[in-house]
Amino acid sequence: MELRQLRYFEKASELLNFTEAAKSLFLSQSTLSQQIKQLEEELGVLLFDRIGKRIVLTEAGESFLPYARNAIRDADCGKQIIQDLQGIETGLLRIGVTYSLTFLLTKALVKFSTRYPKIKVEITFATSYELVEKLENNKVDFILSLESGNSYEDFETMPLFSSRLHLIVHQSHPFSGLKIISLEKLVTVPLILPAKGFVTRGIIDKICELKNLDLIADMELNDVHTIINLVTTGKWGTILTFASARNESQLVKIPIRSDKSLSTRASLFWAKGTYQKKSSLAFAKILSEMTEAHDFALPDHAPTKDHSTAT
Repeated sequence: MELRQLRYFEKASELLNFTEAAKSLFLSQSTLSQQIKQLEEELGVLLFDRIGKRIVLTEAGESFLPYARNAIRDADCGKQIIQDLQGIETGLLRIGVTYSLTFLLTKALVKFSTRYPKIKVEITFATSYELVEKLENNKVDFILSLESGNSYEDFETMPLFSSRLHLIVHQSHPFSGLKIISLEKLVTVPLILPAKGFVTRGIIDKICELKNLDLIADMELNDVHTIINLVTTGKWGTILTFASARNESQLVKIPIRSDKSLSTRASLFWAKGTYQKKSSLAFAKILSEMTEAHDFALPDHAPTKDHSTAT
């Protein structure tokens, strides 16, 4: 059993298409198929059912996949340890980030690239729930995301700051003069909401369910920047963290009155038990320095004192 065969198996499991998997691996389909077949022969089971041009994982394939991923991850960690012994002048850093924390990522990237100009950075944007899945599958080195309130037993975390949800409207919106808004009044506002899968949407839905309230959601989008651009027309409002719209001077951020928590926390997440790249820890240090210096201060900024990182 060879490591490359495990990588081929993992990619085919992800795409469920030998042709697409081969393309992404820069192989011919025949080479990929041959390597998968050799792996199956060594294991003595079929890993995929071939149904015409489609493939699906067999029960054996489903069972074997997490072990294959662990082997790949351990091999990558071992390689990274050797590279880190030679310093962090070069290499690849893979970061997953939720859309609403773009402002923080951008500022940190400038500082990081200045200190470590030869390290290539690969950024993946997705919802918080999608990012957790990518981290579990070793698709990113760490993620910068909002905490959902769920248990994070499989992850090491480094809290950064907290930010409350606000009603965000353009300064021309009829409600722009409000100093605070109740949940009951909020249901009268036509809204564009972040799509399901965003932590902020989860908080909104949970509180509305508890209060038996129905918001007027004219649209749901999975891109915070587009939501903000539409809100600037003055026709809609949205509900996001203050941090998401901190640099939008034409937008008014109105606190929402609630007896339930409307805050969430931005944190870094790593998979527990894995080796952390020196470049990952260097990036985390930059974010920690920014937090301590209030380098992206918010009215509701609440830095967490514990800034320890995984080692």
